[in-house]
Amino acid sequence: MIRFAVFDDAGPAREWPLRHAHLICKEGYAVPATVCFEEGMIVCPRKTTDAVAIALQVDAGAPGLLTLQTCLLPPRDEPYLLNLELARHRIMMILNKLEAWGLTDLPTTDPVMQGFDEARDLFTQSLISGSREGGGFDVEQARLAHRALELAIEASEKLALEAAERDLNRRFTVVGTASPESDDDDTLDGVDLMEQPPLPAALGCTVHVDQFSEPLQAIVARHFEFIHCPMRWRDIEREEGKYRFNLSDRWIEWAIRVGKKRVAAGPILDFSARSIPKWLYIWQHDYDSFREFAYEHVKRVVTRYRKTVSRWTIVSGVNINQHFGFSLEQMLDLTRLAALLTKKLHPGAEVVVEIDQPFGEHGTHQRGAVPAMFYAEMVRETGINIDGIALRLQMGQGEMGRSTRDMAQLSDIIDQYAGLGLPLHITAIGAPHSPVPGRRREDEGDESFVDGGFWHRPWNQAVQARWMTEAMSIALSKFPVASVCWQALFDTTANPEMPHGGLITADGRAKASLRRLADVSGAYFSQRSPTTLPPVEDTGAPAATPVTE
Repeated sequence: MIRFAVFDDAGPAREWPLRHAHLICKEGYAVPATVCFEEGMIVCPRKTTDAVAIALQVDAGAPGLLTLQTCLLPPRDEPYLLNLELARHRIMMILNKLEAWGLTDLPTTDPVMQGFDEARDLFTQSLISGSREGGGFDVEQARLAHRALELAIEASEKLALEAAERDLNRRFTVVGTASPESDDDDTLDGVDLMEQPPLPAALGCTVHVDQFSEPLQAIVARHFEFIHCPMRWRDIEREEGKYRFNLSDRWIEWAIRVGKKRVAAGPILDFSARSIPKWLYIWQHDYDSFREFAYEHVKRVVTRYRKTVSRWTIVSGVNINQHFGFSLEQMLDLTRLAALLTKKLHPGAEVVVEIDQPFGEHGTHQRGAVPAMFYAEMVRETGINIDGIALRLQMGQGEMGRSTRDMAQLSDIIDQYAGLGLPLHITAIGAPHSPVPGRRREDEGDESFVDGGFWHRPWNQAVQARWMTEAMSIALSKFPVASVCWQALFDTTANPEMPHGGLITADGRAKASLRRLADVSGAYFSQRSPTTLPPVEDTGAPAATPVTE
């Protein structure tokens, strides 16, 4: 058993929300477990001798309401102090990333190192202070540890942005100096030009099919290199055997004939509740029949658009197992089926597999789920012929896998998937401009995912714009990342994936994030780091303006 002492201002906490709480094993995967709160303690009654970490949503002070984790901790009779262990993990992350990102030579006057040193001093004070009789803790220890955590998160975010600015400048330099005919040395300041993609990542945006107008087309033409067109099975085949492509046709035809933009499409097989046709659920326990339907669906979609789409996302969310009881072998079989058929029908296109919840907390809450990283590794190791891995990095929503995390965590998760050795595509990056009401799970009124958290301040248009600047700068800076796509051009009212997540309101008015996107894309296309843009002024909720202005 592992227990964590938690405190409020008066002493041991009388209540503590366990939102997004899950345990993580030494392999980095979330594991099935029950986490509960009892008399000032978070209790993890998992019967094991192995060390585990706990991750849960925490009020981290200035950095926001974030999902954070501890280091791996062995079971013991005495409790741990939650704030102290969260701070310990973040301090360890900074030390690891200083080395991994090649920034160990930062001067002591750098804001990163100043914040790190202050956080480490407070952590040490918390470690040695307070009531230690009987292994107890007190409010002062918890307060010091919380402040250490707050400063450590701020320092780690600054570190992630410094690394992003340096790597963006390196990436632009590679473009300007590397050429196939060059006989010069194939490295540049430690960057292996033979191993890394020579061009900057492409910048795109998802266009939902329920809106199509000239102002929207003008925005895409001005700011993006490609569009991503969703292919929801539910929209395409609402009734069994009756296909309709007219809505998708409009955007794709415009992109190819008028906008001269590349088109990415998919996921073709998307296992989220928003995509699965209702009629398909009757086959959820009949794999052979489901496989036949999946084969026919992939065949029809790819055949229709094989002359226009340049990159297909073939599968998404199959490992989460939220609606179908697939075994690992069946998950891999469906992935292989989709890859082989797409390659056969459209040999010239890129084919990628999407990881819907890369942080992997579904491993705790979803029976039969396969850890996201393990699934991705198995896809690679079993020889399934794909051209890359896609990630969805969406935060601020009270659903499994969508809780808010800070910029250092965002940078770190991209690094983890980069270790697979395949090109990465960020197929959906985004956050909302307004708090998204959470949904209670149907089983026993579970409120684990009711609050999606927030980053620095509760979500508003300015916070969304600032989040965009930093998140996209980090994603665009990573050498394995071949493309980055904002999650939605506009706030669709037709079964939205993330309410308030677009750049334009549902009534057609530009948000602060759209104006900021113009700055980000302008800087990026002119080979300047977006991290150098002036800070976004937060005035609460800037008035939206019509997209025609």
